[in-house]
Amino acid sequence: MFGYVRTDKNELKVRDYETYNAYYCGICRELKEAFGIKGQMTLGYDMVFLSVLLTGLYEPEEERHEGRCMVHPLHRHVSLTNAFTRYCAYMNVLLSYCKCLDDVRDEASKKAAVFSRLLRKSARIAGRAYPRQKKAIVKELKALYELEKKNSGNIDEVAGCFGRLIAGVFVFRHDEWEKYLSRMGFYLGKFIYIADALCDLDEDKKNGRYNPFADSCITEDEKQKLLGMMAAECTDAYEMLPIVKNKAIIDNILYSGIFLYATNEKKDKGNSAKGYKG
Repeated sequence: MFGYVRTDKNELKVRDYETYNAYYCGICRELKEAFGIKGQMTLGYDMVFLSVLLTGLYEPEEERHEGRCMVHPLHRHVSLTNAFTRYCAYMNVLLSYCKCLDDVRDEASKKAAVFSRLLRKSARIAGRAYPRQKKAIVKELKALYELEKKNSGNIDEVAGCFGRLIAGVFVFRHDEWEKYLSRMGFYLGKFIYIADALCDLDEDKKNGRYNPFADSCITEDEKQKLLGMMAAECTDAYEMLPIVKNKAIIDNILYSGIFLYATNEKKDKGNSAKGYKG
């Protein structure tokens, strides 16, 4: 839903890209079955990455589907579903709903207000299914809002809230891999928040909106170094996981894709990590 955790398509083998798309379509299928078209409208790349990661780690039984849909009415395509595509579909709805509420509060967005009403029932279902994750999301968004309201310039502090939010979502269950998944999510969340803040810096200054870098004179080299540090911590934790399945896809995203989209030129303006700030 933020648009940064995506593949570098040009560096990915065709079969791996097709597998990635199959998980994307799998989450879309799960969203439709659980929440209808309004659920499908929340689909974003970040939860597709998480489904690929968790599937690679736990290697669950999968179902393979072939068919057409509204987006691809002329061609049959493959979708893959499993316990983690379902989990990520629920997380996608929950995160989207919370973002809508935040946009309503901070920007009085009429579009977000309408969509939040559409998603309210679905979000309640997702929250009841995964109360621990919901609690983490709500807690960290509240903390983040308070820091942004104070116009905090402490990037480590504000990005840390978003990092803990994503960490809570990355941990599917308490087991021996929890600490590595949590650390991965934490630093990937910080990467997303920082990348979004840097991409929006000029626009935020122009419009008088909050940005943790607004009063800084950060250079391009410093920007790259900061993002590189977050990515390095994330990948250090990732390398501790015994993943073979989907590894080429995950490597492509973490070592290339996230940097490709962490620029103003590549950013999908329809998505916003720092959108949780207003």
